[in-house]
Amino acid sequence: MSASSSKARRAARAANVTARSAQSSGVVKCYVERFENAAGAPDLRLHEKSTKRLVRVLTDHQMFRSFAPLANLLQDCHAHGGGLVEPRSRAEYIAISAPIVAQGAQEIAVAFERFSVEVHIVAADVASPPTSVWSYIEEYSDEDGGLGLRLRQKVTGRKIEMYGKNRDHLLTFLGSAQFTGADIYMPNLYQKDGFDDYVLVSGGTTTDSYDVVLFNDGVELTYLLGPTPDTAYRDAFRVLAEESAPEAHARTAQTHFDSGRYREAVLSARLAVETACGGRGADVRRRLAAAPADVAAAGDALYGKRHVAVHEGDTRVEQPDAIQAIRAMRGVLAYLVHDGS
Repeated sequence: MSASSSKARRAARAANVTARSAQSSGVVKCYVERFENAAGAPDLRLHEKSTKRLVRVLTDHQMFRSFAPLANLLQDCHAHGGGLVEPRSRAEYIAISAPIVAQGAQEIAVAFERFSVEVHIVAADVASPPTSVWSYIEEYSDEDGGLGLRLRQKVTGRKIEMYGKNRDHLLTFLGSAQFTGADIYMPNLYQKDGFDDYVLVSGGTTTDSYDVVLFNDGVELTYLLGPTPDTAYRDAFRVLAEESAPEAHARTAQTHFDSGRYREAVLSARLAVETACGGRGADVRRRLAAAPADVAAAGDALYGKRHVAVHEGDTRVEQPDAIQAIRAMRGVLAYLVHDGS
């Protein structure tokens, strides 16, 4: 028996053992591989751990054939590296749960229907984890009497907005569901409650307040029409330590300041105080009504800086303004923690 045939037989035997395990558990553990597709462009695909078999995701759903439902998942997993791109690692992997359609020594095919994916990682090495918001499309009448479309967050109803060219592109995207007829099959896409259908927006945010989430324009900004398995991966890449809303906004304020975004630093500093007090300016005034004079003055000063930042025109927010805002934020937060809030 030749060495090549012996190796092939061992690979087939290993595939059969792994396949029986996968069928009994319903889970295929995978890693990501970079390759060149038929057009000669760099692309990503899934392979099964241990056997290195190619993992194909099949579907009869016409809508899901028009886009790559795992594209963002594979990109983030490849960027993470580690066990997500190594066939031998057992600590980190992509777990796919789906019915197995067909399998052999070289590949395994799973059905997109009843498909779910979970990413297992040891540590989240992401400097600025994305914010993900599940949204619905709201139809409204504009000033000219025409029909307008905009995004709001599921359940809370917060407005979803974004900077730059993506603002115009988003309107085309929101109208695509009606143009393609997908809205007939996705009625929950236009409803505030329920997560059967949605638009998933992910990226870095400038403002994340009680009534609006404003996303930065950039390559990290994505919006996807769901349902799609891409919705399962974002949480795996978040900072593992739990943060309260005030802590997250305070950290964001410092990050903006360190990056020279002074206006955004002021806005985030005020948000940290607002969320610590209950969510709105009236809550801040109520919570600081009995505070020491220096704390109350810090709250007023921070509100003044925030007012300039919101209505920034001839008056710019400079570094000294951001320094004062962050110091005021820290003073108020320290008082609230000491006061038991």
